[in-house]
Amino acid sequence: MLKNKVPVLIGIAAFNLLMLPGAVAQKKLTTIIVDAGHGGSDNGAVGVYEGTLHSKEKDVTLAISKKVVAELQKQLPDVKTLPTRTTDVFQDVRDKAKLANDMGGQLFICIHADSGPLKRASRKIGTREETRYRYTYTGKGKKRKKIPHPYTVTVPVYEYYLLPLQRKGTSIWIFAAHKTSDKLKTIMENGEDFDITAGESEDSAYNQFDFNSVVGRQLAQIYASRFQLKSNLLATYVDDEIAKTGRPALGVNQRQVGIRVLQSTNMPAILVETGFINNPEDERYINSEKGQQEIAEAITAAVIRYKQNIETMNKGNSNAQLEKDIQKAEKDAAATPAAYESRTTKEVKVLEVKSSKIRVELFDDGEVDNDVVSVYFNKNKVVDNRSLTANGYVFNIDLEPGKTNELVLYAENLGSIPPNTALMVITDGTNRYEVRLSSDLKNNASIRFELKGPKRP
Repeated sequence: MLKNKVPVLIGIAAFNLLMLPGAVAQKKLTTIIVDAGHGGSDNGAVGVYEGTLHSKEKDVTLAISKKVVAELQKQLPDVKTLPTRTTDVFQDVRDKAKLANDMGGQLFICIHADSGPLKRASRKIGTREETRYRYTYTGKGKKRKKIPHPYTVTVPVYEYYLLPLQRKGTSIWIFAAHKTSDKLKTIMENGEDFDITAGESEDSAYNQFDFNSVVGRQLAQIYASRFQLKSNLLATYVDDEIAKTGRPALGVNQRQVGIRVLQSTNMPAILVETGFINNPEDERYINSEKGQQEIAEAITAAVIRYKQNIETMNKGNSNAQLEKDIQKAEKDAAATPAAYESRTTKEVKVLEVKSSKIRVELFDDGEVDNDVVSVYFNKNKVVDNRSLTANGYVFNIDLEPGKTNELVLYAENLGSIPPNTALMVITDGTNRYEVRLSSDLKNNASIRFELKGPKRP
């Protein structure tokens, strides 16, 4: 019926999608996919600190995901809720995403458990007797002889163990905004699966068109944007519901390197890190029937809020609360948080570099003590909630000629040995610099770059 009108109608659709909040959306949420992270040969994180329950992440995620599915089916009987796995089997993350897409999912919820680097400690458990030797010599020249004199000493015996992680709580992760091109690629590859809705008429757009066309790419980009917003909206709701349980709610996060299972699903998607498997309190909580059920109910309550809002918005009704939620989600997703701007930033070093292409390797400075940091470059977050270890985390930045370029270390915690300290090894292709930074909950530390010589390498 609409074949002759497709180009015009797509243009109208694109305009409406750009102008109307929530225009790109399914009319009704009918299918939810719940994924239990890891499985089979992939254990995920494992409890290894002293006193641990020796939990395996794959088992925790399966137990929680089953309860999430059951709770969603109970409270939303008109919605089809499907698990990616119900047994202990391995699934490649790409296969999981494809399965979710093939099942017609309109919402993807991935369940995981978090962990972090553990500090090694030792303690004296006893003593033992050890034979040692003193030596004397007799004779001279070729007749000189070494004579041993044994004696016994008592030496301590130590055992080594891992200290539990101090960080605890539930965090929500979404597809990173800077990775939108990857999401766009997935959308374009699966364009025929989308139902484009714009305006009040069901015939106001047509979904069988080329996503590689100019207009098609514009629509695909809008889809990517709306997926990002919807993912952040649901993630915000889950974080709110977790906070209501009294557990530490660690907010909505975007991982710098992206999360494959999120970026390969053509639907709004979130990943819930239910708790830290190497924190004693969290490990026991996420293994308990009470804790698992509480998490399932919190996620379900968030999904109900999400469903009510998107369906209300799709009916064309005014929804002031949803607009507030969208504004809050957009604000929360902004690159520079209020806490970053409110802290004093102390300049530690000014580096004169000859290339605009800079490689940065980030380490914990000194003893590894569970320091967690974020890093901002020219007020944009480039490293998000990274646990520092003795193994360097590498990222790259591009300096802007003629502008003051600043790299800022932001402490997310103080670790077990305050303050939060980091070593940055910086190379510009020719020179190598080592800069030690120290930050706390009141002060940031920064490095300023001055680009000398050619503006581009």
